[in-house]
Amino acid sequence: MSGRRARRRKLLLVGGAGRMGRLLARFFRRKGFSVAISDPAGGVPGFRQAAPGEAATADVVVVAASLSRSAEALAAVLAEEPKGLVVDIASVKAPLLPLLEAARLRGLSVASVHPMFGPTVRGFRGHDLIVCDCGDANAARRARALFEGAGLRIATLPVAEHDPWIARTMGLTHALALGAAAALAAMEVTPHRLEGRASTSFRRLVEMIGPILDQEAELTRMIQAGNPEGEEALIQFEREIVSVRKLLYHEPIERLDATIRELRKAFGRRR
Repeated sequence: MSGRRARRRKLLLVGGAGRMGRLLARFFRRKGFSVAISDPAGGVPGFRQAAPGEAATADVVVVAASLSRSAEALAAVLAEEPKGLVVDIASVKAPLLPLLEAARLRGLSVASVHPMFGPTVRGFRGHDLIVCDCGDANAARRARALFEGAGLRIATLPVAEHDPWIARTMGLTHALALGAAAALAAMEVTPHRLEGRASTSFRRLVEMIGPILDQEAELTRMIQAGNPEGEEALIQFEREIVSVRKLLYHEPIERLDATIRELRKAFGRRR
């Protein structure tokens, strides 16, 4: 081998001054990238501040702007006709789909990912990450490789399937947490002092509610209303809640038993 040191790959993090951006900046630096940050909000201590035009020559560009600015930030990056891989981390993909498709047709290397965790995690091990194939299988493989080796559980799916899945999982969970919190508050059930009075299931419910209440209202609204599949998932949940109430209070026990058996089968539960 030559005595010269191998060139470190350059990664531009657009919107990297936010909490998620800072988390990713540290992660990619540990992966061996030379990380620079381009963000109107300013720089991040320990990382070089870069001009947006550097997207044209970076080996990888990761768009980590806030959800409300993701489309604008991605459009600006793609306008530079980047030579390297471009990846966004938006939790709703619908506003980005026309941009990603147009870029793919121009021959740009684009993929999309969704870290299924927030910026407060201490490590990536054991958490989930979705890689979205935007019609370029090679770009999707390269996007997956960016995150491999960190102990993440990584799944790949077509980008068109992302928003329906998120609406039925993450969106539904957030709405369930808000609804449960509102119901408990209305019934004057406060979780401040649980010792000796809380069931295991109630403690788990409180643990689920907490992070959603701590989340910015703008982000919660964007995850729900920005997802074209979001409201239908909640409408279905409303229907099922009404059905559950009827099963518990107004139907014969046989109907409840049959329903639970069907649900056990759907969820792979054995008794």
